Amino acid sequence: MIDMHSHILWDMDDGAASQKESLSMAAIALEEGIGTIVATPHCIDEQDIEAFAGKVKQRCNSLQKALNDKKIPLNIIPGAEIYIAPDILERPGLNKLTIGDSRYILVEMPMGEVPRYAEDFLYHLKLKGFTPIIAHPERNRGIIENPNILARFIDLGSLTQINTGSISGFFGPKVQESARILITHNMGHVLGTDAHSNGRRGPYIKQAVEFLYSWLDKDSADKIIYHNPEMVLSGNMLSVDAPIEYRPRKGIFSFFKRR
Repeated sequence: MIDMHSHILWDMDDGAASQKESLSMAAIALEEGIGTIVATPHCIDEQDIEAFAGKVKQRCNSLQKALNDKKIPLNIIPGAEIYIAPDILERPGLNKLTIGDSRYILVEMPMGEVPRYAEDFLYHLKLKGFTPIIAHPERNRGIIENPNILARFIDLGSLTQINTGSISGFFGPKVQESARILITHNMGHVLGTDAHSNGRRGPYIKQAVEFLYSWLDKDSADKIIYHNPEMVLSGNMLSVDAPIEYRPRKGIFSFFKRR
């Protein structure tokens, strides 16, 4: 399996604190059935994107060598998790923050409301030739309250990455239900552990996969777990089904409720 979102690189952000912890995270990932990890350190306030991208690549190469030396069969792919800030669009080197050699790029929104400029930001990424992959939208408060916000972004050409911890209930029942709604309404495309350590926020995926197979038919689940991430890493264009409009269930007394 492919982990599309991980903070496995040490001394880059709030992820792994040392190469030793990175190697420990890699060992956990291997036990979980992960064969490839996309390293996506936070890129938030980086003014020199090219220098940041160079550090990511250097760390990936160093970690890959250490894994090879220890005969741990795990592939590390460079990437980044860029924050949805309009000014980053004009900085040189944005093309060096994509996932591997593809034109896919992981984008993080705040956990609160969806920014007013989000659609414009994603649209301009598309104009520049990138395909945005929105990181863990199921944890965004605005999307939790109205999942159909995400449908608009997908219609405009964005993809989404759902956290395995969200699916398994690590972030609580509200986020888990949000993940279920997005996934069962064609608004979840690839998985990422969003691992930050070798502890509770480790690269765990097995339990989430079990939930996926209980929420979806096998073919639909396999697309999210295997097919879609493989297409992203290969740099091929990924075609996904149109989002299904989410309509909240109404209780028997909802007719009498005042708006």
